[in-house]
Amino acid sequence: MCYSIMIRYQFEYLLTRLVGFFAKIVPLRLAHFIGDLLGDLFFYIIRTRRKVAFRNLKTTFGKEKNERELKRILHRNYRHFGRVLMEFARIPLFTKKKILDEIPIQNLYYLQELIERKTALFILSGHFGNWEYMGAALANVSSPIYCVFKEQKNLAIDNVIKQFRISVGLKPFKVKGGAAKGILNALKEKGIVLILNDQDAGRKGIMLDFLGRLASTAKGSALIAIKHKVPVIMAFGIREKDGRIRVHLEKFPEINQFSNNDKGVKQFLIEYNKILEKYIRKYPEQWFWMHRRWKTQIVKSE
Repeated sequence: MCYSIMIRYQFEYLLTRLVGFFAKIVPLRLAHFIGDLLGDLFFYIIRTRRKVAFRNLKTTFGKEKNERELKRILHRNYRHFGRVLMEFARIPLFTKKKILDEIPIQNLYYLQELIERKTALFILSGHFGNWEYMGAALANVSSPIYCVFKEQKNLAIDNVIKQFRISVGLKPFKVKGGAAKGILNALKEKGIVLILNDQDAGRKGIMLDFLGRLASTAKGSALIAIKHKVPVIMAFGIREKDGRIRVHLEKFPEINQFSNNDKGVKQFLIEYNKILEKYIRKYPEQWFWMHRRWKTQIVKSE
């Protein structure tokens, strides 16, 4: 690793610790205000991936909304993720007794019905709302919950994120370096596995319609769920009008409806995309538009 990158990583780590310190000592309302300021900083000045995010928004909603409306959504999007950053830094303040008071869950009985079957379970979601708070709340209902995550390049920050997740009852394992094995081991233990399945899957994915464009979609969760008859539910940590995060649970079709072949896998992923799209269209400022979701355009559709 070159010296300049080491310096940058050290600066990022110290900045993360500094933000975390202030996030924990101020009231939530003030933390949200600081989060808004951070969002403004990245939107107006640093402009991190702003062109990518705006292009994604415009391609999706360009026929429905004018440029002024799209920029307003994007600005709210950056502020939302500024708040998410501050909220994540406050995770050490949570106690197990307080989590569900801070992050209530709607339609909790959907999950409880599946837990009562005493079988393994998949919870699918996306990079939408506050997925960290969603995981924290669900881990309070049935701990531990295994979660698949992508390792950060800055390993010092990656370790901070990992420890925060562990502190609320999550058991993280990496996308690269044994995720499939980890999922299968969790299933043997009749565990619950949380997967965010909305990132570009590269050449290994299947091209499916997502928000009006073909996007490479990861097949792993569908292949495993169908083969091993693992029931599925979807969950979203939505920011409501009062600023709080509330977890919304959404039913997913019974796993027996999907045949154990390419057609069944495709139907499974189409259903996943359809449910996620519904929430994105309702709360467009809360999805991760900065991600290059449509980067891959070379995979043959099945």
